[in-house]
Amino acid sequence: MSGEHEQIDGAGGRGVPAGPVEPGGAVGRGDDRLTGGTAHGNAVRAGRADLTLRMSDPAAPVAVAVTVTPPLGLRDPARPLRGREETLERLEAELAADPGAEGRLLALCGTGGCGKTAIALEIAARRSAAGCRVWWVEARNGPALEAALRAVARQAGASPEELERGDTADLLWSRLARLDTPWLLVVDNADDPALLDGPGSLGAGTGWIRPATGPGAVLVTTRDSTRATWGRVARLHLLRPLTGARLDAAALILRDHAPATAGTPAEAHALAARLGGLPLALRLAGTCLDQANLTPPPFRTPATPTTWTGYLRAWEEGLDRLDPGHVLARTRAMSVALLEQRGHVHARALLELLAAFADADLPYTYLLTPDRLAQAGPLAALDGPAIRQHLTALAELGLVELLDPAPGTPAVLRMHPLVRDASRTPGTAPVATGIVTAAATADGLQDGMDSEVTAALRSLAPHVLDAFARADLAGLEESALSELALAVNATARQLLADGLHSRARSVLGSLRAVEREYVEPAHPCTFITRYNLALVLRGQGELAQAREELEAVLAAEAERLGPDHPATRITRQSLDGVLRMLEGR
Repeated sequence: MSGEHEQIDGAGGRGVPAGPVEPGGAVGRGDDRLTGGTAHGNAVRAGRADLTLRMSDPAAPVAVAVTVTPPLGLRDPARPLRGREETLERLEAELAADPGAEGRLLALCGTGGCGKTAIALEIAARRSAAGCRVWWVEARNGPALEAALRAVARQAGASPEELERGDTADLLWSRLARLDTPWLLVVDNADDPALLDGPGSLGAGTGWIRPATGPGAVLVTTRDSTRATWGRVARLHLLRPLTGARLDAAALILRDHAPATAGTPAEAHALAARLGGLPLALRLAGTCLDQANLTPPPFRTPATPTTWTGYLRAWEEGLDRLDPGHVLARTRAMSVALLEQRGHVHARALLELLAAFADADLPYTYLLTPDRLAQAGPLAALDGPAIRQHLTALAELGLVELLDPAPGTPAVLRMHPLVRDASRTPGTAPVATGIVTAAATADGLQDGMDSEVTAALRSLAPHVLDAFARADLAGLEESALSELALAVNATARQLLADGLHSRARSVLGSLRAVEREYVEPAHPCTFITRYNLALVLRGQGELAQAREELEAVLAAEAERLGPDHPATRITRQSLDGVLRMLEGR
């Protein structure tokens, strides 16, 4: 498919006044105030107010690589979907039917781990093979969703000039409505449907996601099957675990992933019933047995299960009753135990750390480095090769997915929400916060300008915001809070570079509220945040408010740093630019 890696203009391409750029113009990567960048970041980390090397904000458009191509590499044709034939037939029939005036919006609903994404991938593969244009958008977090939908709009014919306006959602659906060939938009992992509202309302048909008319269709996977959420037009398809009459299919999933030596079909059937027919738990159990049988006997413990019966016995050991809410926790625990027996002694700690990050793709090559893990307890003992070996081992047992990077993007790790839920433990969140904060403010990211660095900053954004939302702010030391503020500023800068002015403003507004409560008014972090907020306001055309913020920052900097300090001069230049813009109105 053409255009699979869409280039999205950053600052200077959206929301920036046309014509020559005045001092204090469009935001670029060199603006250390917005990024919490190298020189200023070091000063803040040292507890100083020395902002000497802070730079002004020259225009420097940034291209961000986004893929909206279906991840068909995750589909294994050698292992067909079991027990979902009827669901596939219904979905294909509805996709082929005339949508009528109301349009076509299909929501595939069900609990985590029941195979929604696998079905969506199968539909995407079939539609692509039939000549249909297919876009795949992840809905795990708002910034990634909005940026991907901008890419879809552009590939559907929207121009960069049109995307600069504030009606991107309307523009997207206007462009899609003009297409005269079949297309399918898949929105995966929409477990928080509020993200689909955008500027309007999903249920009212005015959000980011709407029913498709003409030859198009929309397929959403979600845990939310509430009719009020999706509106009256959406067709809801409820997906349940493979129980009852479909238990034979569940047993086949086990047998697809494990060797024939694991036991008889009847024994696989008994284990499938005990696992509640949940496809993800079935896949993990089969993969665990496969890996156990590949392990030479001298390296197994006597308790290592290698058969269906042995796995069932180990799974039930110590349990007095079946608790479906803990099915995945038990299968996960057995997989981790196997990894530990095979010499990956830090697998449990690493999995628990991974679970402490946000529910979003994790740019692990920027986060899970030896220097980042130096303060992560037992994980500090791992060097680079050992980290990679542990990650590969987790992936081999299906506990995580290591996705190959697209050109210009970092490698990412994906963890199923149920695996994350089963692996989260108290005490790991602060460690994850420290790691993501250090990564987001690292010199290499703030100094770089290539597409992979930009994509890394963008992929770090949901993890920074999640850390900020979950942090015990009252319990943080000032230095740790300053580091977190720098990371949030770096995220705001990336949001602004992606043209997401409203979201950047919301993030900076939340940070300002925290600073008012926990940070000294004249702390250098507050200068950065207020200055950045002024840049966002300027980008949104709210020049009077931008002037007020810059005037306040200028007064504070002049008093604390002096009127001739470089930071003070930068603020004065930006204020002069805004004043000239006001005069030109």
